[in-house]
Amino acid sequence: MRAVRQLIVFALAFLAVGSIDSQEPSISVAEAKSLVAIVLRHQQFPLSSPYCEIEHLDKEGKPFAPDYYSFGAHCDFPNTAARSPWGTYLVSPRTGDVLEFNLCKWFRYADLRRMQKQIMLRTHTTEVTEAQYREKTGCGK
Repeated sequence: MRAVRQLIVFALAFLAVGSIDSQEPSISVAEAKSLVAIVLRHQQFPLSSPYCEIEHLDKEGKPFAPDYYSFGAHCDFPNTAARSPWGTYLVSPRTGDVLEFNLCKWFRYADLRRMQKQIMLRTHTTEVTEAQYREKTGCGK
């Protein structure tokens, strides 16, 4: 199952190119969501549960955070009184960097870094050029 998931993620990495700003190359929303899924897997988020989901927060062309894709992760278990939030995640469309916005934490898992290196090769973005966007989040690396 893990191999199938990785194959899907790699296929998205090479086939899906979306755009936040049509002037610069970027990853798609689907690819950004798959990067959040990698982070959540490391955090023991129950991705396979029918009660848990990763939700795209950018609605009707209005970004939650400028220059980033935004996702919320939560579970709505039937025996609980309220939704159980796991976090708000920002993903750079240029590098694939993933930030947990509420904790101001950037993730550096080895499997995530491999994907991000491939993304930066495709988008021609470097850590140096991405720094200007990171600073705007208030959570520079």
